Amino acid sequence: MQFRHQEAPQCGCGRGQGRGGRRQGGRAHGCDLSIAIEVAAPLSVEAHTALLEGLDDEYRARAFYLAVLERFPGAMPFAHIVESEERHANKLNEILRAYGKDAPANSYIGSGDIWRSVPAALACACDLAINEEKHNINLYEARLLPQVSAFPAITQVFARLMLASRERHLPAFQRWSAAYRHRK
Repeated sequence: MQFRHQEAPQCGCGRGQGRGGRRQGGRAHGCDLSIAIEVAAPLSVEAHTALLEGLDDEYRARAFYLAVLERFPGAMPFAHIVESEERHANKLNEILRAYGKDAPANSYIGSGDIWRSVPAALACACDLAINEEKHNINLYEARLLPQVSAFPAITQVFARLMLASRERHLPAFQRWSAAYRHRK
């Protein structure tokens, strides 16, 4: 499966508002996923499907961001946001394990399709990440959150993942896209 993207126009999560915030209490500032998962009822088929779909989306984004970093070592904001995507995937894996479900491995890591989808310019890579973050926000809002509404802790985790994309990742990629274009 290829990294989902649209044509890039014209071609900081985990660290506060995308501006190099400091880690506090073993977690990234502003991205608290320390929600206790208490299993009170069996996981519904819909909620299980939503968890797997959310995990797949986090895995795909992380793999793309890692591929960008292979081509452009240390590139911002990818260097910070890739860490955030890993924490997000780890939390979804934790929820699956709490319900006795297997968590699949990230099959996107090292994918040739993902690697080939990395553009030759960082501004364009940011544009693809912008599209991915917008897709992620819509995915959680329109489809995944309604599927877990009977599970308050999962709903809370999904809402925080969506907000991380909306309030931190998306603005960071937008700022860096503009910055890379102005460096020409």
